[in-house]
Amino acid sequence: MKGESIPEGEGAEGGRSLAVPILLGLLLLILLVAGIGGAWSLYQRFASDDDPAVEEIEGPTPVEPIEMTVPSAPEAPPLDLEARREQMRRRYRPGPFVDVVGMLPGGTSDLRRMAAAHRGGRTIDNPWLVVGAELRAGAPPADPQPGAPGLRLTEPSNAPLTVVPGAPALIPVAASSGTGSDGAVAGLLLEFVDYPGFFVLPAVVESELGTIRVAGVEEAEIQFGIDAPVLPNGQPAPADKEMYATVRIAAVDTAGRTSPWVERRLQVMPTGTGDVEVSLSMTETTDLDLYVVSPTGVVVYYGNTDGATGGHLDLDANAACSSNMGTDNEHIFWPRGRAPAGTYQVRVSHWRSCIGGRPVDYRITVRNCGETAVFSGSFTGEGNSDTCDRDPSGAGDRNWCQRVVDFDVTPCEQQP
Repeated sequence: MKGESIPEGEGAEGGRSLAVPILLGLLLLILLVAGIGGAWSLYQRFASDDDPAVEEIEGPTPVEPIEMTVPSAPEAPPLDLEARREQMRRRYRPGPFVDVVGMLPGGTSDLRRMAAAHRGGRTIDNPWLVVGAELRAGAPPADPQPGAPGLRLTEPSNAPLTVVPGAPALIPVAASSGTGSDGAVAGLLLEFVDYPGFFVLPAVVESELGTIRVAGVEEAEIQFGIDAPVLPNGQPAPADKEMYATVRIAAVDTAGRTSPWVERRLQVMPTGTGDVEVSLSMTETTDLDLYVVSPTGVVVYYGNTDGATGGHLDLDANAACSSNMGTDNEHIFWPRGRAPAGTYQVRVSHWRSCIGGRPVDYRITVRNCGETAVFSGSFTGEGNSDTCDRDPSGAGDRNWCQRVVDFDVTPCEQQP
């Protein structure tokens, strides 16, 4: 009651007994809140795809496939172009032991126009031409990928490969498939070092110079050339000096994997140019000789290098198996405005075998007022050192001298 005193110690003891449950309750509440927060944090960590602590395991970077489809010619060539080809067939009459490789009314310019049509009219400043291939802008793949196909030169050599401007040169290669079901060889990539762009050559393509095949492990011959010696900066090479270049080649499979690159050194010869040019190339380093008979009967060859009608032999290969070895090309030309009209005859003689009588294949390229015709033939045996200054058609020995082609020349301005 009012006025009564409380015994000393009872109030303090009661307050302490009440504070203990309150403190325990607060501690339990704090632990509960902390537990809920930790559980939510763990849920967020494992449920969120954006948490930086969650590391994703990445697979190998997929290879960008290279589109290998390259049409070999327009689906419907202009009618006048086919008519011009028919006119060429009448003007070029091959000999009995040779094959016609191809006829181009507009020469390499026809191939360039077709290549431009294949890439939608886009042009790239590159003087090289790969038969059946498309020139594309940019750089090709640099590094080989695991499981990629293989590629090798079937005739490797430390000596440069001779290239005569305006005539097809050949590089034999063999491609092998990559691993897996998509390892089949889809084609080849070619790059001329320091020149812009790269070429895509499908595994099988029909070209104006025959069928080209590089599929599987089959051996194939890449046909390429250059119109005139032009440096990578676009300037003409010096007229009296050889020009050197390097071509890199790789195989690519259907998965887009690229093989290691192989290289071949090239030597572009400084040959004369004119209205009529005839070039000889051979697959072996041996002594074959080129003869061209003018309409007046004058024969231009190694024994008459400057004919009375204006013809000149300016490249002679492997003479007597001792001089100018490894060139494997010969060239005869009539300067502009100096080629007489009429019928010319091309012959090739097998003067001496420098390869122990093994077979040797050859090609003859005729450039006549802007058009190009290519023929092929072969020899075996030891050869014959007689001079082939007479028509060999009735000689009967096909392994000594062969008549390659008779062709007609009219003044260039009158060519159809």
